[in-house]
Amino acid sequence: MFKQIKDLAGGEFYLIASLLIFMAFFIMVGIYLIKMNKTHIIEMSNLPINEPQPDEYEEV
Repeated sequence: MFKQIKDLAGGEFYLIASLLIFMAFFIMVGIYLIKMNKTHIIEMSNLPINEPQPDEYEEV
């Protein structure tokens, strides 16, 4: 398996670039989630529960 990766003849640039893009994306998402406002997270997690229910005579 490693022999096939080693014999790419210039293709290793694409492997390294894709790995770096993959890692950068998930690091940025992780930083975004850590810095996200905690009250916003709580509000969004309760959103489906706190939706106003229609009255029984009201059409949907």
